[in-house]
Amino acid sequence: MVRFFTKVAAVATLAIGLLSSTADALGSSVPYTGAVCKNYVNYNVWLPPNTTIDAIEASLVKQGAEKAVQMPYVCLEPLMEYMCSVAYPRVEAIQNVPTQFNVRFACASTCQKTYEQCAMLLSLFDMKAAIPDCNAPIPETTKYAPPTGIMFQPDESCNHLQALGGPGTSLSNLTAQCDPPFVVDVDYPSGTANAHYCMYGCCLPCPAQYHLYREDALQTGFTITNYMRAVSMVLSFLLVLTYLVLDDKRSHPSALILYFAVGVFLFSVVIIFPLIDTKAIQCADMINPSTQRNNLKCAIQGAILVFASVATCAWCTALILNLHLHTVWNSSWFSTKYWLLHILCWGFATAITGVALGTGQIQWDFATLCLVSQEKASEIFFYPMAAMIFPAFLVHIATFVHIARISTMAGVDSETMSRSTLSAGAAAAISHRRHVMMAIRIQWRAALMAICAIVSVTFYWLFYFIQLRKINPATLAQNIVVFVFCLRSGTPHNQCADNLAPFLPPYGLMIAAEFVVSSIGTVIFIVFFKMALVREWGDKLSSLGYLMSGKRKQKKEQDQFFVI
Repeated sequence: MVRFFTKVAAVATLAIGLLSSTADALGSSVPYTGAVCKNYVNYNVWLPPNTTIDAIEASLVKQGAEKAVQMPYVCLEPLMEYMCSVAYPRVEAIQNVPTQFNVRFACASTCQKTYEQCAMLLSLFDMKAAIPDCNAPIPETTKYAPPTGIMFQPDESCNHLQALGGPGTSLSNLTAQCDPPFVVDVDYPSGTANAHYCMYGCCLPCPAQYHLYREDALQTGFTITNYMRAVSMVLSFLLVLTYLVLDDKRSHPSALILYFAVGVFLFSVVIIFPLIDTKAIQCADMINPSTQRNNLKCAIQGAILVFASVATCAWCTALILNLHLHTVWNSSWFSTKYWLLHILCWGFATAITGVALGTGQIQWDFATLCLVSQEKASEIFFYPMAAMIFPAFLVHIATFVHIARISTMAGVDSETMSRSTLSAGAAAAISHRRHVMMAIRIQWRAALMAICAIVSVTFYWLFYFIQLRKINPATLAQNIVVFVFCLRSGTPHNQCADNLAPFLPPYGLMIAAEFVVSSIGTVIFIVFFKMALVREWGDKLSSLGYLMSGKRKQKKEQDQFFVI
C-alpha cells in the first residue's frame, strides 16, 4: 500500500495568495475551453504563468490521454480524473473577499485510486510516465512553488473530480462493455465471478483456453483427439473381449495382457463423457471451469481417469517384471501370485484415486477431460506413477542388455556342435540362449507395449509439467491484458492470438500430447491382436454354432447307439 504525505498549511497559504497580484506573476483564472477533459471539467481553471490551455492539452495527449480511452473502465475513470485534476486546478471564490480566490489542487485519494487500479495497465501499455507517484509533489508544481512544489491534498481541500453526470456517463459508456470473446462479469464491481478468469469487469468464457488461440483451433484439435480416444475405446474393448472369451487367454502370462487391456479400456472409455457434451465436463457455468465440487460429472469422469491411468501403469509394470523374470531368470513366479498382483495394482490405483478425491483436486484444466489439478498433479498423480514406471523401465533395459549379451554369445559359439562333445556348463549356456530367444519370440509384443506405454506417460508428464503451467490464468494475467487491448484496438482475433502465442503452450505440442495418450488403446490392439487370434475366434464361433445347432446332441446319441 502506498503511503501519502501532505502539506496542508503551506498549500492553503499559497492558494489564497496566488491571484492576489498580477495574473502574469501568479497565473490566471480562465474558463476551460479544451477537449480532452471536457467530460470532467466544468469550472474556471487556474493556469500557471506563461501557460495556455492548448499547451496543457498537448501535454495530456503526449502523456497518453487519448490512448487511455481504450482502457478498461475500472482504470479509465480514475486515470482521467487524476490527469484532469492535476492539469486543471479548480479556482474557487472566497466568500466576502471578491479580490481573492482559493486554488484547489489534485486529491491524494484520486492519486491513490489511480495507482492501485492503473499502475499495471499503464506499465503494460508503455505509459509508465503516466503512473502517479503519490509521495512526490504534484507534477509541474515545482515550477511555480519551488523548491518542494505542492503535494497531493486531503479530500476536504482538494480538486475532486468525477465524470459529469455521474457514473455511466461521459467516457464510461464507451468502455463499460466487453469485447468478444470476453463476457460481462455479472458480479462486478462488488465482487467477481472468478478471480482467475475475470479482470476489470470482463471474463474469459469457459473453456478459457479455447479463446486464447486462433479461432476454432483448439476445438478442432481436441475433437480429433476425442475421436482417436473413441477408436481406442472400441479397439481396447475388442482386445479385452478376446482375452476374456478365448479359452487359453485367461492363464499366465496372457492374463497380464488381459488386465493391462482392462486398464487401457477404462482409460479410454471416459471419452464417452465429452462426446455426449464436451462443455458439460469442462465448465460448471459460463465462466467457471469444472471441479469435483461444482460438477458431479467432472468428479466421476476424473476419478475413473485417475484410477485407470494408475492401474494401466501398474499392470504395465507387472508385464515388464514378468518378462524380466521369465527371460533372465527363467522364472514363472507371477503365475502363482496373481492374488498379490490384484491387491497391488488395483489397490494402488484405488488409493491414489481416493487421495485425489479426498483432497478435492479433481478438476478441468485443459483439453476435454477432468484430471488432477496442475498444482497437485505431480505429487498426487505423476510421482506415484513414476515410482512404478521408471524403475520398471530400468528393469526393461536390463532385460534387453541381457538379451543382447546372450545373442552376441550365441553368434560366437557354434550351436551345431554335438551335445556329447560339450561340457555340462556349455550345454547349460546353450540351453539358456535358446530359452532367451524363445522368450523374445513369445513376449516381444509385451516388451514393445511396455516401451510404448512408458514413452506415452513420460511425454505427457513432461508436457504437463513444463508447458501446461504457462496456461495458468495467474501466470497469463498480464499478457491477457495486452490481448484485451489488442482486441479493443480493432485487430482481428487471430492476429491478437498470434501475438499471445509465445506465452502459451505450443498448439502443436498440446495436441500431440493429448493424441499420444488418446491412441494407447489403438496401439495395444495393433500390437496384440494377431492373425492367430482371428483363427481362434473363428474356431470359437464355429464351436458355438455347432453347439447351438444341436448337432453335438445328435452326435452323442449316435455314439451311444454304436456303443450299445
